[in-house]
Amino acid sequence: MQKRKIHLLCNAHLDPVWLWQRTEGMGEALSTFRIAADFCERYDNFIFNHNEAVLYEWVMENEPELFERIKKLVKAGKWKIMGGWYLQPDVIMPCGESVIRQIRVGNEFFKKHFGYVPKTSINFDSFGHSKGLVQILKKCGYDHYAYLRPRDVECRPFIWKGFDGSQVKAYKMYDWYNTPKGRALERIENYLKDFPEREVNMITWGIGNHGGGPSEKDLNDINNFINQNKDMEIVHSDFDTYFNEIDENKLETVDSSLMHCMVGCYTSMVRVKQGHRNLENRLSLCERMLCQSGVDYDEKDMRNAEKALLFTEFHDVLPGSAVKKTEEDSLRLIGYGDELVDKLIAKSFFKLCQGQPKAKEGEIPVLVYNPHPYPVEADFEVEFQLAEQNFKDEITVGKIRDENGNIVPCQNEKEDCTMSWDWRKKIVFHAVAKPMGITRFDCELYPTPQYVKVKPWNEDENYILLENKNTVVKINKKTGLVDKYSINGIDMLKNGGIKIKAYKDDEDPWGMKVLSFKECLGEFKLLSDEEANEKRGYPEEKVPAVSVIENGELRTKVQAMFKYSDSYAVVTYTFSKESSYLDVDVKMLTSDVHTIFKLCIDTTMPEDSLAMAQTMFGTEEVYKDENEIAFQKWCGLKSGNKTFSVINGGTYGGSFDENKINISLLRTAVYAAHPNDVGRPNAPHDRMHEHLDMGERDFKFRLAPNSEFIDYEAEIFNQKPFVLAFFPSGNGKLPKDGAIIDNKNILLSTFRKTDEGMLIRLYNSKDNAEKCKLFYDGAENEVEFNPFEVKTFVKVGCEFKETNMLGEQK
Repeated sequence: MQKRKIHLLCNAHLDPVWLWQRTEGMGEALSTFRIAADFCERYDNFIFNHNEAVLYEWVMENEPELFERIKKLVKAGKWKIMGGWYLQPDVIMPCGESVIRQIRVGNEFFKKHFGYVPKTSINFDSFGHSKGLVQILKKCGYDHYAYLRPRDVECRPFIWKGFDGSQVKAYKMYDWYNTPKGRALERIENYLKDFPEREVNMITWGIGNHGGGPSEKDLNDINNFINQNKDMEIVHSDFDTYFNEIDENKLETVDSSLMHCMVGCYTSMVRVKQGHRNLENRLSLCERMLCQSGVDYDEKDMRNAEKALLFTEFHDVLPGSAVKKTEEDSLRLIGYGDELVDKLIAKSFFKLCQGQPKAKEGEIPVLVYNPHPYPVEADFEVEFQLAEQNFKDEITVGKIRDENGNIVPCQNEKEDCTMSWDWRKKIVFHAVAKPMGITRFDCELYPTPQYVKVKPWNEDENYILLENKNTVVKINKKTGLVDKYSINGIDMLKNGGIKIKAYKDDEDPWGMKVLSFKECLGEFKLLSDEEANEKRGYPEEKVPAVSVIENGELRTKVQAMFKYSDSYAVVTYTFSKESSYLDVDVKMLTSDVHTIFKLCIDTTMPEDSLAMAQTMFGTEEVYKDENEIAFQKWCGLKSGNKTFSVINGGTYGGSFDENKINISLLRTAVYAAHPNDVGRPNAPHDRMHEHLDMGERDFKFRLAPNSEFIDYEAEIFNQKPFVLAFFPSGNGKLPKDGAIIDNKNILLSTFRKTDEGMLIRLYNSKDNAEKCKLFYDGAENEVEFNPFEVKTFVKVGCEFKETNMLGEQK
């Protein structure tokens, strides 16, 4: 009879930041790695495992002699590289491309310095795992995946199946990833009691969270246990060895995301989440512009910007469970990454403008770079400075012409600055930008006496009425709510269908003990006109609490001011006269603690509609029982061919109830207030604590009923074309066209230069087979996709060669 085999994996879970800042994390990495190296050198049978390239980088930079010791131990098989990623990120909120970045940057480091990457990916402490991760793992060369959370699932190996049918072997770990000092043997004995019949087993041990690894007592206890139990084969091991001994034919298949837990993390620390989304979008924009422009640049700048994004995705940063100092550090790091990218975007943009003719007298050129491989029809905004300050009783009005000389719908709006004279201008215009390149528009200026900035609008005693050729919106002047939103005569919302509500919360930023926030405390109510003017700072004015702040040929903006308890909300509805969507911008001025605020959208969808959410490289059905769920750029309801979707600009959490979509805006929990099981309060009650997301926060949403291309629309909403008023020199040559795709269901995930050629990644955003034609640089490639399939190509000469996601030949 074959002996039971027990694989013992020693590790030292070390959060680079969490309750501490980066410098402390660096110090602990040095100490932990030093101790682990000592143990590996002293004990013949001992093997240490560790992941996260960022920690190895810190050791290499700060204690190079220790790094050289580790390299020798890895070569000797005494130290195993685990995971192979840059760090252990959140794997719910980052887009699929960000996860590929985590893998690519980590793999490159380990291949360069250690010569190999393991076949097992690990995310021990991440708070849930998207089903979209499976395809990424498989197509980046991983065969296995190990994780811990959610913890309320039995420890076991299984087959994890992704959206496209990809599969990896996965292992839900036992109990915990680390052990308290001196209690590793207790973990082993408990496991063997719980699983007395399992043939091949894996148990993790080692002091962790703030580093640690092996202890003398634990290792001696384990070695004594091994010597006393010769009826079992007990070995110090690693995940690759363990998985290779698992018979996948005996495993059940799991065809879902591995969720859900720590549901407050989908919402906590909104500025970090929004900054992360913005940096994701800006990195992608920058890569495309660099490729097309061909400008010279320091690749180190792009790598540092990329690492800024990756560090922000760490599983205690992006989820919002760290201390305030770490939040501040993270915002600074996001800003650093954005600054690096911004300079490269500017340099690329000006190069792409070469070959544009000089402006004619009286014209202001407006140049639009569209990063998407399809024509984009949208509202574009541009600001510029007049040559002189104009103090006359007139306003300079801008008119925009397209490349054919046709005037496009446009209007003047309030600029970002606030000046009472005519100098700085903002023009909004509706036009089409050509695919992946520069489109030229020209602005003509007309000084206009007695110009009315906000044109008259339709209203009666009760409503502000907004209409275009197929859409009607009525905003109630007495409540500030949308009482009607209809498209082609069909109502999309119920009466008063957009509200902000307050729900009971507590100090815990993770939401460890809850799955939902169901206890409604109240809703925001419209201020009186007097209260609204007082809040604006002009108590002497008679402006209503619901007011039209922009109205012209292109769009109308209506602003309403609300209050709940000690908190305020300013909601701006933007109604397009060219489209059927409705934009809802929310400015929260929050002073209430231990509260979660939600934007509640009461649709006319059937109550048995399916709740759907975008995740990385996929769309999945989610809970519809008021439990918190996570999504990426959109979520919505679906019933047959009818849909109601909400696109967001950096919001990740919410819930569904029948035909209601409840978007979680922010939580005012206490920084890193960790719940406990011993009856103590989450936070002491004898002082005022620092709370998450107090003060002013801004949110952007678009209501998009019955969108045929919702993923495409969400991409455009999040990664808007780059617009600048700029006078080109007239010199140089026009750049060659970028990539063009003839199917809006196929998204361009990445477009960047590699040593082998241009790497182009395409993603089928639909749950059915699709195909497209890809045109780039004189070559054409017809591509067929299975549902939610991602395909990666490297263009070499005139040939598109399909590769894995890392650009390596299959």
